Amino acid sequence: MKKIAYFELESGISGDMLLGSLIDLGGDVKVLDDVIKELELKDVHIEVEDRNGGVKGKNVRIRSKDQPHRKVSDIIEMIKESGLDEEVKERSIEAFEMLGEVEADIHDESFEDLELHETGMVDSIIDIVGSIALFFDLEIEKAYSSTVSLGEGYTECEHGRLPVPVPATERLLKDWEVDLGSKEGELVTPSGAVLLRVLTEQEEVPDMKLKKIGVGFGSREMETPNALRIFLGLQTNLEESVRVIRFYVDDMSPEILGYAMDKIREKALDAYMVPSSGKKGRQGWEVNIIVEKSDLKKVIDIVFDETSTLGLRIEKTRRVVADRETESVQTDWGEVKMKVAFDENRASPEYESCRKIAEKKDVPLKKVYEKAKEEYEKEK
Repeated sequence: MKKIAYFELESGISGDMLLGSLIDLGGDVKVLDDVIKELELKDVHIEVEDRNGGVKGKNVRIRSKDQPHRKVSDIIEMIKESGLDEEVKERSIEAFEMLGEVEADIHDESFEDLELHETGMVDSIIDIVGSIALFFDLEIEKAYSSTVSLGEGYTECEHGRLPVPVPATERLLKDWEVDLGSKEGELVTPSGAVLLRVLTEQEEVPDMKLKKIGVGFGSREMETPNALRIFLGLQTNLEESVRVIRFYVDDMSPEILGYAMDKIREKALDAYMVPSSGKKGRQGWEVNIIVEKSDLKKVIDIVFDETSTLGLRIEKTRRVVADRETESVQTDWGEVKMKVAFDENRASPEYESCRKIAEKKDVPLKKVYEKAKEEYEKEK
């Protein structure tokens, strides 16, 4: 079953609240130590304490002597050069690119020269990269968020007294469902907003078998608990919302189109081509791509960069997947991952797992497939 999470945002979200809730879910604080080490951040100390504000949870404080403002380009370079997991690096870079683009537009500066203030300090860097690292360490496969409570009034920052939500938060949450004016104060910080964007989406939440609730407290005192709750569980229904991208090409060589399809499949759930005829009897291909909403923009960018199409169609639909889990079998050439469906105990070797072994050991791919199936049948 897929491990999923639901963010309840009645009290908004900030980076430290998300750190607290992920640690309360069982995230290892050592993950944050690794982030600090990999990003070469000096004189930093993480404090985690238990809190009880009507509900029990964690409060995270980041202590540091070093609080310089950093250029967004320098932060991104720090992340690229680190030894963090590739998925953590990718999402972290995406987060700071979003922040940089928004702040550059607000202050009419170039992205390369932009210096981040609050979100460029050590604590905010750890809030963002640390939250992403903990999220993936918990092996959460998909996350959803509720309507976001933004708060009201004014807040003080380095740019002076600003209305809530501050401009960066407002732009980051454009097109999201928000609740305005329900509580006094800044409930969503720019770091909290960008983490919502890169980790969650506002879609209908699938039914789940609840396993645990994590609670992370913010630093501000409020009449109601200033806490972010994350519900963690296993998806129990077999339907999920996806997007289907379709377009037609008749002027690309098979080699270049094949390369484009490989790039698309790296980000999509599935992609395939169907022979078709277009205008004036020209023979070509209809390309169909199934993608999660969170990866839609990335796939669209690849389509326009790598193919000749000038337009495409997008449809919202739902797909049904077999209830399954991943197991591993040992072959003569190494370990192969298997996708195992629960209903009839059907199993299929994972392509990428087999491909890596075939390339590394110089073995025909079909032999790796056959051997993996054979070993699975023996163990069954």
